[in-house]
Amino acid sequence: MLDQKATQPATGQDAPVTTYDLVVIGAGIAGLNALFAATAYLPKNARVLLLDQKQGAGGMWNTAYDYVRLHQPHPMFTVGDIKWNWQKPRDYLAGRDEVQRHLAGALGPVADAVNLETGFEQTVIACDEVTTDNGYRARITFHPNDTPAQTTTVHAMLAIHASVLNYRMAEPLDLSASSVISIVPQDLRDILAAHPGAAVYVVGGGKTGMDTVLAALADDPKRKVSLINGRGTNFLNRTRYIPTGLKRWTSGQLVSRLFRDMALNFDGDNEEELISYFRRTYSTDPDTANGVFLYGLQSEDEQIRIAAGLSETYPGYLVDVTDGPDGPVMELQSGERLPVEPDSIFVNCTGSFFRTADMETNARCLSPGSTVLNISARDGFHFLTSVAGFFLTHLLYRKDLKGKGFYTLDHEALFRMDRNAWVGASAAQAYMNQVIAVNTLPMMLLDRCGLDLDRWYPFPRRMAGLIRMKSSADTDIAHCRKVLDRVADRFNIRCAPLD
Repeated sequence: MLDQKATQPATGQDAPVTTYDLVVIGAGIAGLNALFAATAYLPKNARVLLLDQKQGAGGMWNTAYDYVRLHQPHPMFTVGDIKWNWQKPRDYLAGRDEVQRHLAGALGPVADAVNLETGFEQTVIACDEVTTDNGYRARITFHPNDTPAQTTTVHAMLAIHASVLNYRMAEPLDLSASSVISIVPQDLRDILAAHPGAAVYVVGGGKTGMDTVLAALADDPKRKVSLINGRGTNFLNRTRYIPTGLKRWTSGQLVSRLFRDMALNFDGDNEEELISYFRRTYSTDPDTANGVFLYGLQSEDEQIRIAAGLSETYPGYLVDVTDGPDGPVMELQSGERLPVEPDSIFVNCTGSFFRTADMETNARCLSPGSTVLNISARDGFHFLTSVAGFFLTHLLYRKDLKGKGFYTLDHEALFRMDRNAWVGASAAQAYMNQVIAVNTLPMMLLDRCGLDLDRWYPFPRRMAGLIRMKSSADTDIAHCRKVLDRVADRFNIRCAPLD
């Protein structure tokens, strides 16, 4: 686990320590966007070190299930403004291997801009701020994954730690029955091939669950596929709000305006009403009783195919599957017990974030001497760490990060306490920080953020939206600040101006 203490003297160094201009920890989309942003300020000969535990760049896309696809059109999932090196339609949803290759390819432009060194399959055990004879420095200690005794310590003018999101791959559910098969999505295709005709029970109604339902139906449309849906998940209607063709000019709504609507409809206490409002106004399935929204996107066609293909949808949560005298029995949290077919396949799609019993270390977004920048979910700038990586890095190098009114939020703590309150607070924070960034950064720089979903719409619509954003900025910021302060008091978590 990362250990970042308060600034301390750099003692006990027996030999000269290599100093880099920049060390980035984490080669996922957050770290890569931070690295890309930093190249705008570093000289050509700057020494930059990129560290990651995995074999190459791409973060969790290196280990995701093989049928996962992006929520959003691929041009809006990138590093900086790096374009995808192909001629796919703009609305194409890239798959796992395509995303990983694109992210890994982003290192090419970075290496052209600075003197880049990479250290993959490395575990970082400490990243803290120290005082040296030359002033504040970041100190990073790491070792090869398989040889923990072989440590290396380096210093950096700036370290950006972008690998802490408490992401863990799911494990198969520990079911009592020996007559059913329990797997994770990474095993799905092999298990389907080995068990043709076996019934599939998808446990979890989020994006992973929806992907898994579609993958099982695509493998065999006649296969019995059922969903254990928890509280039910709402999805943003991608067909309506990421329209294609001429509809990009005539319909839909800028995503920034959608965030504003969510932010202004949240008062810090009414999260259930907010989720209900989202479902009725923006979701693919407004007539359901789905009670959760986790920023997933879904098309109307996907929703129709899922609804038509499912044999059964069970509201609530799975407790266990046991072997009974007449075959396996599924027990739900409601107490309901239902028979299932022998050899049924149960797929754990309950998510991969914040799965550990303990939360990650609560390191501040920025160290006192401004040499360690943490892009994390504990003192987070944005619920999307990719967006945080881009903007935090630009703001820090431009000395515009402190004193502007940006808020950070303990996303992980709030998410664990109340997911719907987290949606309201994260929407308010994201919109407020965006408005402040728009009023702080030059337009040319803002236009280099390829992650901005507003870029899906034609330039005139985006400019009209920008004018509206600026015209209501003061009132909107005041509302969001009041909401975030209420959330901080109500849940006793850090949600405050970035200092």
